Amino acid sequence: MATSSNPGSIGAWFMQRVLLPLHHFWLWLREWLSVLKPCRFSILMVLVGIAFLILAQGQDVLRALAERQDGHADEWQQFFFFTSMLAWSLYAWYLARVMLYLEFPGVPGNKRRYQAFRAWVPRIIGLIATFGVAVALYRASLGYESAEYAAVRSLLRGWAIWFVIGGLAFFAVVSARRAMSRAAYAKLKRVAALQGPLAAPMVKLLDVRRSDKEVYGALDFADLPRSTRVLMLLSLLGVLVLFLLFVFALQPSAPLIGPAGILLLAAAGWIAAGSVFDFIGMRLRFPLLTALFLLALVFSLWNDNHAVRVLAERPAAWENRADLRAALKDWFNHQLLRPVGAKGEYPLFVVSGEGGGIRAAYWTATVLSEIQKQNPCFADQLFSLSGVSGGSLGSAVFTALLAEQNATRGAFRCDREGGAIDGKKLQEQAQAILGEDFLSPVMAAALYPDLTQRVLPFPVPSFDRARALEQAWERAWRQHVPGSNRFAEPFDRLWQDRNAVWMPALFLNSTWVETGKRLIVSNLRLAPRDATDAEDFVDMEDAHRFFGEHALSLSSAVHLSARFTYVSPAGTLTKDDGTVYGRAVDGGYFENSGATTTLEILKTINLLAKLDPRWKQVRPVVIHISNEPVRKGKDGKDKLASKDKSSQAKPLAGLNEILSPLIALLNTRDARAVYARETVQLHVGDADFLHFGLCQNKNQVSIPLGWVLSDVVQGRMQEQLAEGDCVPAFDNIQNLRVIGERMAARRR
Repeated sequence: MATSSNPGSIGAWFMQRVLLPLHHFWLWLREWLSVLKPCRFSILMVLVGIAFLILAQGQDVLRALAERQDGHADEWQQFFFFTSMLAWSLYAWYLARVMLYLEFPGVPGNKRRYQAFRAWVPRIIGLIATFGVAVALYRASLGYESAEYAAVRSLLRGWAIWFVIGGLAFFAVVSARRAMSRAAYAKLKRVAALQGPLAAPMVKLLDVRRSDKEVYGALDFADLPRSTRVLMLLSLLGVLVLFLLFVFALQPSAPLIGPAGILLLAAAGWIAAGSVFDFIGMRLRFPLLTALFLLALVFSLWNDNHAVRVLAERPAAWENRADLRAALKDWFNHQLLRPVGAKGEYPLFVVSGEGGGIRAAYWTATVLSEIQKQNPCFADQLFSLSGVSGGSLGSAVFTALLAEQNATRGAFRCDREGGAIDGKKLQEQAQAILGEDFLSPVMAAALYPDLTQRVLPFPVPSFDRARALEQAWERAWRQHVPGSNRFAEPFDRLWQDRNAVWMPALFLNSTWVETGKRLIVSNLRLAPRDATDAEDFVDMEDAHRFFGEHALSLSSAVHLSARFTYVSPAGTLTKDDGTVYGRAVDGGYFENSGATTTLEILKTINLLAKLDPRWKQVRPVVIHISNEPVRKGKDGKDKLASKDKSSQAKPLAGLNEILSPLIALLNTRDARAVYARETVQLHVGDADFLHFGLCQNKNQVSIPLGWVLSDVVQGRMQEQLAEGDCVPAFDNIQNLRVIGERMAARRR
């Protein structure tokens, strides 16, 4: 038996049986990857397009396409989706094929061993594109429960089947097109009528080479057929046309095309533009794409176009604004005009709205408008709304709609039974505004003008994708509140009639990047003017104190709190002289609940109660609105010893030394939100902490965090207020009942 413990023999065996085969495999893989190098942009853009459509936001975009078939814009979105899908898959196939014809340094030339591989790879790329969309459409159809949207489910699956059929047909045609062309040429060249000076050249076009006679990896650009060169030029012109469209007509055009169409058109354009850059760079043996990336890094030192947008109008002087205590006393004086509650108490409602993109915005506005609809005097009892990200947008829409209805009347809202606020109308308008497509303008701006900005040496403010989102909110407001433009008007204008009608205060929480502190936009003065003033808000920055002589529009104020990670860029904080003082990002980076600001308001109320006995009649009630869906029957809390498979608190399987610090930093964002929320709950007690939230069944479609919602997701959120099976996490029905009981004795 020939065994040996000789370390030398073991090393030789390991070298011969393990390392050498791995080395040979690597050489083989590198060789075939080098053959694919010219068509890498086609491969990359196909994978990017499929990845977007399979992710949660892409799935909801596809569902929205199938659900909304009666609107003009939605019909156009479907048209552009199918058109862009066709362009994307054809470009992926055709330009991959063209690039494989060309000669590049370091890429194997026209060798027979690569012939079949080069012929089949472009066809497979095009097939993967169509099959990938088919899979995404089928997955989107699985997001519906068995009893809902049967027609939409069938439509999505029908589309998926047609994409499979179309993909197979495409594959068959491009695979057999040469043989079919040659066969047609053989027949047509015998037809005498087609041998004239006009028809003969057209017939000659069918005389193509056999696939095994094609020349790959050996041609110059000038050797390509004129039709190929013209097509590539038209492709680049198409990219230019879309760029100009999204620069000069972004808001009307982007929603017509839709997010899926915009992404696929961009992917098709990048295949063309990227292939051209690759051709130039590889021919010159110069890393052109790397150079562009490095150029973007250098230009980032002075081409920042993301300055927070301000208006020319001067706001109220910061030092003359009412502070928190003055606002609380103003609220209390309004309460004295009406009878005290059954227990001799004045309920004071404060709201915290958690972040979470359009999901948070729609849910926050839906909850608040439902409370208003059921309790007409609610807005008179509501002191403040503290929001983060989407929670800020939902709170701002609700408050602006209150101001809009107040503008048509001058009396105190609850002077008569039923009040004057039309809660049903308010809810319909809020849901219509937030049901609009905000993703398309952001995506169009990000993929075209704002991407171009990265390689320009000077800033172009109109290219800013943040501005695109703000203007999309303004467009949605004007569309659903005719004759009004409140989201484009100064933030403070919501409170211009506050002496006649009570309006709740807004606290929009952002994060100052350089310190991690809160940066808060509010109609109140948050920082003390001098050492003699009380300090009710700790370790934060008052946004109005910084912007000073310039007013913020309502949309810009909201966006300061809702600069969603990478979808919106960090807002640059500048003065008139252009000096950069810092940057602001989503308020969720500090904590995602808005409850920290709410807690400071509650503590100030306690201080007032010590100074004025009448404040002991005030009963603070916290309405906390979260939007992260919780599994039905769960409390939404992770526990260290829990073995619940649905828990997200799962330990890492590997690379824990590298990833654990990063994951901990990310998760502390949510942990601080839970801590702040539960601290508020401890402060007021369980009976006065009303937690509204979302829950879902195991197999239900997830609710995305982006900036567009399908009808089914909107419907599910509306139904949550009529369901009471989210216990123990929260009970929406019971919360509405408690608010009704607190409000019952407050009407005349």
